[in-house]
Amino acid sequence: MLIADFHIHTKYSSDSCTEPKNILDRARKLNFNVLGITDHNTTEGAIKTKKIAKDILILVGQEIATEQGDVIVFGTEETLKGSLFDIIDKARENDLLIILPHPFDRFRNSVGKLSKYELKEISRKIHAIEVFNSRCLLNKFNEEAQKFSKENNISGVAGSDSHILNEIGNVRNFLDCEMEEKEIYKTIKLGKLTWSAKKTGTINFIKKYFKR
Repeated sequence: MLIADFHIHTKYSSDSCTEPKNILDRARKLNFNVLGITDHNTTEGAIKTKKIAKDILILVGQEIATEQGDVIVFGTEETLKGSLFDIIDKARENDLLIILPHPFDRFRNSVGKLSKYELKEISRKIHAIEVFNSRCLLNKFNEEAQKFSKENNISGVAGSDSHILNEIGNVRNFLDCEMEEKEIYKTIKLGKLTWSAKKTGTINFIKKYFKR
């Protein structure tokens, strides 16, 4: 059984100062096998982390800010740009994994602001959504994501959205598959995973802005 977190930021995100080495050290102590590194609008942190990781599988990802909301893409080292719809279409053309982070968090750049028609169209193209994001201030945001996942038959994952070191471990996704990138993506797409999670501590919202 693999233990994974698919939403972690390093110092290569402007709002984090977490060193890749320290992320790996903490993940080992917590028995993680797989980490998705998803810095804002860059794959640099994921690439750097992957180079020094030996016993942990690093998935190269990026959390891309668009006018329509944030989207996470895994499977390419290229930094993607454009509208949400353009990025999703390009990702599908290149067989990349698409996850919507904190989709209904009204305090962040999320897709929940789109129309019901647009959300329905997007739901047919993405592979998963975060049904639990540890940094959602209000429980109702995650509950809305869980409802949307069930109603639209979309796979759900949990993400710590870690910006500081002690947030790693707030969520755990459990996957019964080989520790191989394509197998992990396949398992996510099929929704064959479970998760456990808790919200981050309130103090961590403050620490993030002081980059500690």
